[in-house]
Formats: sequence, structure tokens, C-alpha cells
Amino acid sequence: MNVTYEDVRSSEEIRTYIKQADESLKAIGYTEHSFAHCTKVAKVAGDLLEKLEYDAHEVELARIAGFMHDIGNVVNRIDHAQSGAMMAFRILDKMGMPPEDVATVITAIGNHDEQTAAAVNAVAAALIIADKTDVRRSRVRNRSTINFDIHDRVNYAAEKSDVILEPDS
Repeated sequence: MNVTYEDVRSSEEIRTYIKQADESLKAIGYTEHSFAHCTKVAKVAGDLLEKLEYDAHEVELARIAGFMHDIGNVVNRIDHAQSGAMMAFRILDKMGMPPEDVATVITAIGNHDEQTAAAVNAVAAALIIADKTDVRRSRVRNRSTINFDIHDRVNYAAEKSDVILEPDS
């Protein structure tokens, strides 16, 4: 059974975990990681691979990984990439996704965090780039500039951002 981006995006289970993850981050004053963030990351990750002429299936996996990449924040911000990969494994397996596709998605999720990031495959590379390009002031929750962390400083510096990919001709 093929699990699509739309299946993942509309899953109440996944949406519940993303919503709670963002609420937990909000409680500690951490940068916004809501549906706006995961939807933008999913779109950009898929668009990057599409523009680089990867097949539609790989593009779909990038969108799925992008949407689910921060789900592990529901457990804790620390090691959220690894927690998220394990959660995604369970969820996607239960949804009937083929093991090779599950492996691609959880590899990307597990390797996206700035502390441990590794572009181990095309989906992981697209996810890392997409995640780091969602830079906008509206993501900053901490209103005390003196207490800004690196994420707050970067996001506060930009009103909005766009990704432009110009592959070699």
C-alpha cells in the first residue's frame, strides 16, 4: 500500500503529535514548530527534489519526511530527531508504508537536526535544507531579545524568506 503525503498530512494521529509538540515548545519559549512550519518544510523539500528532477516517488517521500520531521518534539526537544524517527517508523509501518519507503523517511528525520545532521540520502539533504530555510520573524515566541537563542536571532532577523534553486544548465 502506498502512503501518500496527503494521507500523512490528514492523519489525526500525526496532527495530534505535531500539535502537542508545538505546545510543548511554546511552553518553554522555543521557536514555533506548528503546522505552518512542517507544511512549509514539506513543500520546500519536495520542490527541491522536483526541480532537481528526482522521480515523483522520491519527491513524495521528501514531503512526508518534511511534514513529520519535528514530531519527536512531543517527547523532548533534546534528541527530537531520533525520537521522531522512531515515532515515524511506528506510524508509517502501521499505515502500511513499504519498508524501503519507511527506511528512507526515518533516515531523513533521524538525520535532520543541526547537532547530528547528515545528508545521507537525497531526501535527508532536501529535508535539512528545507528545515533551515524556514526563517521568519513570526516563528519567534521569546519577546525578550536579551534572552534570544541562536534560533530566535536568526528568525528575528528576517521578515520572511524564500528558496530559489537554479540548477546548472
